[in-house]
Amino acid sequence: MNILTKETIKKFDKKNVWFFRFKKLDKKTMLITNDIWAYSYLTFDEFKYFLLWWKDLTIKKKKELENKKFFKNTSYYESDYKYEYWTKNSFLAFGPILHIMIITLRCNHKCKYCHAAAAPMSAKKYDMTKELAQKTIDVMFFSTARSITIEFQWGEPLVNWNVIKFSIEYAYKKSKAIWKKVNFCLVTNLTLMTDKILDFLLKNKVSISTSLDWNEEVHNYNRTYKWWNSYAEVIKWIKKINIRYKKEEKIHWFLGYQRTMWALLTTTKKTLWKWKEVIDSYVDIWMDWIFIRPLSPYWFASSELEKLWYSAEDFLIFYKKSLDYIIELNKKGILLREHFASIYLWKIFKPKDPNYLDDRSPCWASIGQVAYNFDWKIYSCDEGRMLWRMWLDEFKIWKVTDNPKESYIDMITSDSTKILVESSTLDWLPWFEGDVYKTYIWTCPIHNYKSRNTVYPNFSIDYKKKIEHWILDYLFLKIRNKETKFIFKKWIREPEIAKGKCDC
Repeated sequence: MNILTKETIKKFDKKNVWFFRFKKLDKKTMLITNDIWAYSYLTFDEFKYFLLWWKDLTIKKKKELENKKFFKNTSYYESDYKYEYWTKNSFLAFGPILHIMIITLRCNHKCKYCHAAAAPMSAKKYDMTKELAQKTIDVMFFSTARSITIEFQWGEPLVNWNVIKFSIEYAYKKSKAIWKKVNFCLVTNLTLMTDKILDFLLKNKVSISTSLDWNEEVHNYNRTYKWWNSYAEVIKWIKKINIRYKKEEKIHWFLGYQRTMWALLTTTKKTLWKWKEVIDSYVDIWMDWIFIRPLSPYWFASSELEKLWYSAEDFLIFYKKSLDYIIELNKKGILLREHFASIYLWKIFKPKDPNYLDDRSPCWASIGQVAYNFDWKIYSCDEGRMLWRMWLDEFKIWKVTDNPKESYIDMITSDSTKILVESSTLDWLPWFEGDVYKTYIWTCPIHNYKSRNTVYPNFSIDYKKKIEHWILDYLFLKIRNKETKFIFKKWIREPEIAKGKCDC
């Protein structure tokens, strides 16, 4: 059926039908979206009537399209639209919220897919000093964000525990002095965790995230641990920390405190066809979140790529089967949420962007996330710093100095920052403007640079865009089911998703 005939286009009522994007979702349905992230499903006949401004549409469908601002039906319509657009993009009103401290490059693991280029345990020259930690925190508190999140990363940050402890204590003092809220996140492989360290982290409300790549065989293969069984250590501490979280929740239930460990799954060939077993392994250790993510191109051990890599199509099959199984578990009363889907669901259902830094336009680089290296250099983001370890230093935006205000202004106004903002703003990039999912997706200049030697995306061959579109197609098909839609809305009631990015 040809909906957009010359006759229909000529009769298109552009005075009353407001801006929209569209695509054929399935054999019977058109999906339309707009710049305030509203969406609607239309049959082919309804889509034709919609173009002619509500002629022959049902009263219910007319009301829906009015409420979602697809029809310009009131004198104050434009002001309402502008307000909702501002609300959705309010993250642009303030500076970086996520500040990553590269506490050390030393690590006690040798992971197959490592993109941190970990240094040996004996190389203490790769540790951040207390002096630099203090000056780094002074810089980040000049961010115009209402609150900031400090994330301790790479290689294994607990190697340099004394500097982490000092940084938390100093940042809290700074926070109280200038009335700016501060949150903390620790990304760790857990093998150096102790009861004493855990007590300190819980007392100071530090979110903890780790990696878990399915069972003992696969996890230990991917994340090689020189001295002990990495899987056994991770499982032991995940269970122990989750028990502690439950106790803490009874005491601090009003704080919106983290309820379970964060654990990220990096999908490799070994996990690709074992979706049910992977999901069950997370349920067995009392997890209520799983983050299913594809492999990253930021490889240091590139010789391992052939053993680990797969196509975007293979990942999508794995993701769809995993998501279907997670939904079925939820129907049985087992709460497990998938984080990748939750980011998009928040954008679809909520009036305000979750400000999850991997999915916004412009992207997080320099204006949403900043990475402070152990050697005083400041990078646009953690991915930009990763390229430094691959001998590409183009994404250094400044350095930490004795004048924190000056350091902040210089890094936020650097030429690199401006180029990254320009190259990741979808509004002017070719092909994105007409994309039905334009308001939900993003592009990563660092990924583009690593993949094609340019910070600008190639819409037709972008691996990340392809995966995003397939997942969004699947989600929009799924939320047409009332029971599934209810499950999805339960997933995004929690506050954790809005706190930024914990990556490992």
